[in-house]
Amino acid sequence: MGQRQGRHRRLRRRALRRAGAAAGAGLLLGRAGVGRPRPAVGLEPGRPLGDRAVRRPGLEGRAVDQPRHRDDGRAHAARRLHPPREADRGGPRLRRRARLLRAAAQRRQGRRPGARAGEHPYAQRNLYTTYDITGAVHAGANAVGLWLGDGYGPTFSPYGFRWTGPKQAILLLDVAFTDGSHQSIVTDPSWTWATGPITADDLYAGETYDARLERPGWDQPGNASTGWSAVRAVAAPSATLTAATLPPIRVAATRPPVKVSQPQPGTYVYDFGQNIAGWPRLRVQGPAGTTVRLRTAEEVQANGMLDTTTNRNAASTDAYTLAGTGTVETYEPRFTYHGFRYVEVTGFPGTPAASSLDARVVHAAVPSTGAFTSSDPLLNQIWQNNRWAILNNSMSIPTDNPVRDERTPPGMDVQAYHDASIREFGMGGFYANYLLDMPPGTALPNDAGNAQQPDMGGDQVVLAWALYEQYGDRDTLAATYPAMQRFVDTNAANVPGYIWTTGFGDWCPPDLGPNANGGQGNPSAGSCTSEVSIVNTALSYRQAHTVAKAATALGQAADAARYTQLAENIKQAFNARFLNPDGAGYGSGRQTTSVLPLAFGLVPDANVTAVGARLVDTVLNRNGGHLDTGIFGTRYLMDALARIGRVDVAMTVLDQTTYPGFGYEIGRGATTPWEEWTYASSMETHDHAMFAGINASLYTQLAGIQPTGPGYASLTVDPRVPAGLQHVAASIDTVRGPVASSWTVTGQQIALDVTVPVGAAATVHVPNFGRGDATVTPSAGATQVSATGTETVYTVGSGAWHFTGAVAPTPSPALPGAWPRCATETGTCAFTGTQTVAYGAAGQYRYAALTGGTACGNRVFGDPLPNVSKACYLIAPPPANTTWTRCASETGTCAFAGSATVAYGASGQFRFATLTGGTACGNAVFGDPAPNTAKACYLAGPPPGTTTWTPCAAETRTCAFTGTREVAFGAAGQYAYRRITAGTPCDNATFGDPIPGTPKSCYVQ
Repeated sequence: MGQRQGRHRRLRRRALRRAGAAAGAGLLLGRAGVGRPRPAVGLEPGRPLGDRAVRRPGLEGRAVDQPRHRDDGRAHAARRLHPPREADRGGPRLRRRARLLRAAAQRRQGRRPGARAGEHPYAQRNLYTTYDITGAVHAGANAVGLWLGDGYGPTFSPYGFRWTGPKQAILLLDVAFTDGSHQSIVTDPSWTWATGPITADDLYAGETYDARLERPGWDQPGNASTGWSAVRAVAAPSATLTAATLPPIRVAATRPPVKVSQPQPGTYVYDFGQNIAGWPRLRVQGPAGTTVRLRTAEEVQANGMLDTTTNRNAASTDAYTLAGTGTVETYEPRFTYHGFRYVEVTGFPGTPAASSLDARVVHAAVPSTGAFTSSDPLLNQIWQNNRWAILNNSMSIPTDNPVRDERTPPGMDVQAYHDASIREFGMGGFYANYLLDMPPGTALPNDAGNAQQPDMGGDQVVLAWALYEQYGDRDTLAATYPAMQRFVDTNAANVPGYIWTTGFGDWCPPDLGPNANGGQGNPSAGSCTSEVSIVNTALSYRQAHTVAKAATALGQAADAARYTQLAENIKQAFNARFLNPDGAGYGSGRQTTSVLPLAFGLVPDANVTAVGARLVDTVLNRNGGHLDTGIFGTRYLMDALARIGRVDVAMTVLDQTTYPGFGYEIGRGATTPWEEWTYASSMETHDHAMFAGINASLYTQLAGIQPTGPGYASLTVDPRVPAGLQHVAASIDTVRGPVASSWTVTGQQIALDVTVPVGAAATVHVPNFGRGDATVTPSAGATQVSATGTETVYTVGSGAWHFTGAVAPTPSPALPGAWPRCATETGTCAFTGTQTVAYGAAGQYRYAALTGGTACGNRVFGDPLPNVSKACYLIAPPPANTTWTRCASETGTCAFAGSATVAYGASGQFRFATLTGGTACGNAVFGDPAPNTAKACYLAGPPPGTTTWTPCAAETRTCAFTGTREVAFGAAGQYAYRRITAGTPCDNATFGDPIPGTPKSCYVQ
């Protein structure tokens, strides 16, 4: 745990007394930054002990005219400290005309205005914050005071930006009087310091507060100076000072407990019903010297006591010693925060009530901009849990978790979830500040070896572009662009073949071994490093492609061409190295190996269908409909499946309630996503944002909202409507106003409502399967661009639009074949007599006529489709009025294009052969399955196998797809089959008429 040391310090100063009215006052307090060089000094208590206060009383008279904004370093110097908080923790109190500017090293807090600062690279930038404090300045005497705390203790993570110097602060109070005169009060040797009631504080360990040591009125004018000591000026941590632009850290909500229990005498456990970042607030009355301890944790044991496993070495304990005032005393810590759902209370005098404790929710003051709901309650809870995790890990910087002894900037995590956070919240200023602290290629302390890794160090490249897309922030993109170039150029030079072999990869996929223990896990569960080479090479492609887009946006045409070519070179190297010889998968075949190539556009167009089919097979069969992904695979899982029209498979994954998956976690009571998919593992907290990235796909795929111009100047609404989901509604408050997409399916009809902000234009894709026309209201201002057998596309301007269309019939594994599955691979297909058995998957099958059952495996049939889970199917014999189409009588010619499976025989006795380009129908080809009986030939489609037949177009429309697909045309069990490349008309001219007089449809497999 972090060692507690020293005493909290207070600093104070009397200000000058003057008569008259003040029109405005401002106060500056600072941290670390880049700016104009200035000579600088800082203020430090005279000896390096812990809890101290520094004060300067004074300032009488006239109040203040609006002061000029200070960004010139006039406040001398500043060191950044961990965020101060105001007495009521509710954020800075801003008045109209007076300003306070301040800077400090370590944590600081002032009653006015007080705002939490946070972790920061102190050697890189010194920041100050400005507040309007006109309302706090009054006629008569005034005083200014600061609290300084330890903040990050000596055991703070070596990968965090920790201040290691002495406690020091800098402040400028700028007063403009109504008579036009000015007065500035600055930190100088006239300030004094004294210890206060906070006897220990540490970010991990917690805070200890002894109310008997309080100095009432210490920050008020006229307070006695007994016991106060002189301060001394010290050198500034940097010669430059700049204004802070990051949002303040504030108390966003206060939560009452949902349950209070007493698992053992004198120990009370409060359950706040939600995993949060923040601290508890205590109300207690009792004798002086009584100490109440508040210990936090995410979980409880079966006996009701805290389970502090995920705290690791963080003590996470606050202690309050009562002053014994005879009234209710209220305490909440100033210089620490915790990640928790539960609080253990011990030492309470008497029996605490539910109202004795509440929980203060704390995070960066970012507004909520995203909203999502659906007809799927589990999906809604996943969305909500992920939002909580993002907020709990947004302080002054993104953190990895708020619970254990880390809380450091996690570049890899942010890369996996920033697409979600910029939609859910107004993160423009937050991430712009992060990019100033950590531009691309910046190493965390003691972690220089990972600065150039595409997974850990490359986040900032794509983040700068994401801010441009989401907020239209061209300034941040332009400022970050040189570092983006250096990062990508350095990696291209250092990895000349473009294939990465180092890094972390798809961090923390599920443990599928015995340590998983059905999801409970154990201290040995988990192996987080996964698919390093494929993941980092794919990420390097995306980063090069992103720099090319940034160059185009910034008018750098030559750069755009160069980085486009670099991205293409990486793509070629990626496929040469990882695409398997069958062209249907990458590397080991684990889900992420296909997810990233499909989502990033790395798969050659001719291979998209095969790679997609393999991914679907892997998800549904090898993994039983569950995910098998780490942070990057999970982020892009729905995007990859949407690329091949299989969002229904993504919903199958998200709706799982067994291990592994979000639903399993939620079933165990999770209110934020876990670090690993098991409950317990070798490295575990239950509040990690790194898996929250899939929230982005709820907006971009299910609702279909995607910017196509910076800041949504133009956008696309192209919702994906998976079978079984009846309703989705999502909105994003963009810089231009709200964008919204809401759809509802009733039977085969869909109603789609779209809102486009002022000044924007949208392209709207309305699902419209069949021959009917889509509608739009109002019709004026909407232009129909195209119509196919599956959708109608419109362009519209700003306003609210209502569309109607039709959804496709539900995909089904029973259409259009009727081949019952008898066994999965390695199982036994049991039957009596002689049967024809098909073995394979995804349109690739081997056939055999066998007697009395068979083992279902490669040893019997060979391997028609390597590295894919297969199954065995019994083939029901014709007649042609089921799924077999008669193509010729005996001695005739069975004509067809391409390859097809042909059955020859009669009366239940058939021989089968897979032939190409047609065949003679006779014994010479097939042998004689039924001697002395007139026979015929029949064409058969492959069994549905492990994929589904997905509707692609109604009759007379176009069935559009890329690559080569198996297409069935027909209805009511009567189908004609063809293997077709790059789409096809869905009509009799192409397929013949398998069922005359009946409306038909096309299906693809």
